[in-house]
Amino acid sequence: MIDANKKTVGTRSANARDFRQAFIGRVHEVIEGGYRRLEPAAYVREEEPAITGVLRKAMNGYLRDLSAPDWADYFSVHDDPPVEDGIRKGKRRNRIDIRVDSSRPRPGASFSIEAKRLARGYTAGKYVSGEGLGSFLCGEYARDEDEAGMLGYMQDNDATHWSGEIVAVIEKNPAAHEVSGNGWWKPHAFARGPQNVFVSVHTRAAVGRPITIYHTLLLFSDDVTKSGGEYRAVSEAVCFGNLQISKSV
Repeated sequence: MIDANKKTVGTRSANARDFRQAFIGRVHEVIEGGYRRLEPAAYVREEEPAITGVLRKAMNGYLRDLSAPDWADYFSVHDDPPVEDGIRKGKRRNRIDIRVDSSRPRPGASFSIEAKRLARGYTAGKYVSGEGLGSFLCGEYARDEDEAGMLGYMQDNDATHWSGEIVAVIEKNPAAHEVSGNGWWKPHAFARGPQNVFVSVHTRAAVGRPITIYHTLLLFSDDVTKSGGEYRAVSEAVCFGNLQISKSV
C-alpha cells in the first residue's frame, strides 16, 4: 500500500507516479460517467463546442450526484479554460477544450483534454493537426505535463475505423508526430473508464519531455449502443490522499 505521508525531501512525493495514474483513471471514470448521462444520438450533427459543453456539464453532474464516490467532492470539470503556460497572458492565453482538476492530495492535479469531431469532413488528419493532437506535441498545451487527453466525437463509423484512420495518418509521417517503433499506439483499459481508449507516446523533442496521450473515442451517432452490465472488476488498490481507491490497469 502507498504511504501518502512518505515524502522525499526536496523532490516530488516518492509515490507521485502512482498518484498521477490513479488521478488519470478517475478522470476517465468521470468522462464515462458524464457520457452515460447523455443521449449520444441527439448530437450526431452538432459541432464540437456544443458537444463539449454538454459533456462537461454532464461530467460535473456525475461528480455532484448523491451516488458519486467520495473523491468526487474534490474534482471539478472546466470547459474552455485558459492555459497558464507562463508565456501568454490575459486574453492572449490559449484555451484548452476541457480541464479536469482535483484539489487533493495537495498541491492538486490537472488533466488537459482537446476534443475533435470525427465524421465526414472532420477527418483523422484534422484530429492530429496543429489544432488537435499537434497542440500537445508542440507544447502549446500541457507543456509541463507528462500526460494529456484527446476526445474524438465519432459521428459516424466506429472506434475500429477511426483508430485505424488516426494511426494511418500518423504513420504517413511518424517523425512529424514524434513517434517511433511499433509500440507507440496501444489500446488501453481503465477499470471504470470509457470503452474505446487508446494510448500514444510522443517524444516532444522541442519541449524537452515526452508525453503520453490518452485517446478516448466516444460515439455520437444514430447507431450508438451503451455497454450494459457491471464495470470491469478492480484489480489493484492504491491510496490516493486519505482515500482508498481502485487503480486502473
